[in-house]
Amino acid sequence: MSVRRHLHYGSTPNFPNLYKSIEQQALWKRYRNSKYYMEDASEEYFNNSYEALASEPLALPTIIFTGTEKLHGENMAVCFSQDEIWVQARNHVRTLLGDQNGMALFVETTKDTWLNLFDQLANKYNISTEFDTIVIDCEWAGGNIQKGNAACSGTDKGAYIFDNFRVVDNNTSKTQYKPTEGLNIPSGKSVYLMSSFGRYNVVLDFNDPIRCETQLSELVDNIEANSPIANYFDKPNNVGEGIYFTSVLNGDFIRLKAKGTKHGGKPKKPRTPKVTATPEEVKHLEELADKVTPEWRLTQAITETKATERKHLGEIIKWVITDIAKEEEPALIAYQVELKNLSRYISSIVKDYYFDSIKSY
Repeated sequence: MSVRRHLHYGSTPNFPNLYKSIEQQALWKRYRNSKYYMEDASEEYFNNSYEALASEPLALPTIIFTGTEKLHGENMAVCFSQDEIWVQARNHVRTLLGDQNGMALFVETTKDTWLNLFDQLANKYNISTEFDTIVIDCEWAGGNIQKGNAACSGTDKGAYIFDNFRVVDNNTSKTQYKPTEGLNIPSGKSVYLMSSFGRYNVVLDFNDPIRCETQLSELVDNIEANSPIANYFDKPNNVGEGIYFTSVLNGDFIRLKAKGTKHGGKPKKPRTPKVTATPEEVKHLEELADKVTPEWRLTQAITETKATERKHLGEIIKWVITDIAKEEEPALIAYQVELKNLSRYISSIVKDYYFDSIKSY
């Protein structure tokens, strides 16, 4: 029986989302150690207890993060177990019959390279590929995978290996993360270690979130202006997307992304929908809709939904709005706009962009 299956790689939070998660973990720990703790507490009792405990300042951790340049492309993982190799995107296994952006074909034509990398990792970390699956997580970028002026735009497609790979138990799905540092990758195969383009270190004190945001913004501004990957490929007009960070907190592997806004080009302006809002309100909504729908988000939506026909428009719009709800809360708050009031403007941008894109299919 084949061991091939999809091994999900979860989304990476931005700082506001990671901060909320760590804050909730600290509050839960305080609750478990407090006089209020009751295993079978009612919802009302639990909420009242939480409210009382949250009134006192929390002692949040200081975390050391190590990062590499973040590329705008498509999530990719090359997997190996029981002498079987396969490739997957974020949400599904890719095959030659169901390929998109050439990911499966690339792995097939560079198979010897990947098998050699799996051997190196198995030997270094004493991994039995009979009982475990080695998952080499990467970004699949370059070529026509993304439009705009991202770091890899206009380069050959390639796989950019993250700082850590996964070891997944075939029976329990228990996952361990181990470093990819030191992998020997032959040149000329369009397979790269992200760390070979440089590392970025930052110490974030979560008790001072404003300072944390400032630190991350400064790093992103630097990489936008001076992308090591764009420099490597001699693409002076390309810009970096941001930085992908990892760390370990209380034994748990955590990820963090910090992204800029200059790497995705600019989508078409939406047609002005018929609304009862004032001209000033319409302009305000159009401005925010334009801000939260950069071209990289639109191309990623098309890739993730595997859209190729006009009938897929609804799926793309849903994906974009869901992603905005998850990633763009600070912008919505700053503009004092509810997402439901922005949806028609977002939908208009997505529709115009997608229908224009499929003309070339």
